[in-house]
Amino acid sequence: MGSVQILEKKKKTVDGLAEIFNSSGVYLFDYRGLKVSEMGNLRNRIKALGANVKVLKNRLAIKFFEKEKIAIGRDLFNGPIAVAYSNEKFVETAKVLVDFEKESKKIKIKSGFIERKLVSEKQVAEVAKLPGKEQLLAQLVYSIGMPLRRFGSALSSPLTHMLILLKNLQDKKEKGGQI
Repeated sequence: MGSVQILEKKKKTVDGLAEIFNSSGVYLFDYRGLKVSEMGNLRNRIKALGANVKVLKNRLAIKFFEKEKIAIGRDLFNGPIAVAYSNEKFVETAKVLVDFEKESKKIKIKSGFIERKLVSEKQVAEVAKLPGKEQLLAQLVYSIGMPLRRFGSALSSPLTHMLILLKNLQDKKEKGGQI
């Protein structure tokens, strides 16, 4: 492969990084010390969410940010870096990474990008504490349904009391009592 072809391939790779870094949630982590099987386990857990994991070449990532004219320090891309990214389930992806970091003690979350804004490792941990999309939707449905349920109960309560009163009245009349 000639040097021109290699440069073209690298340009395509740098352009392909736009797909990753334009995702809603992008988390950079140092994977030093992970065995292949452990990295496979992490990939499977993240892919189960519909998210992805990719190992980055630091120089190409730096080139991408220079091309995009985004000032990102070179210290961010120092050492072996992998990235986990997702558009739909970026909160759940952060949870998996934070949990895996606690379990294995072999990866180190360095930072991330949420909605294209650089966030620290601590902010990634805070995102991991947020409820996921499904949980938020369930809470929304509950908060909409509960007032309706209570309203229905409030409307039926006087009617129920009226029926009980009429039933008691009917029983009293049948026994020959006065009203």
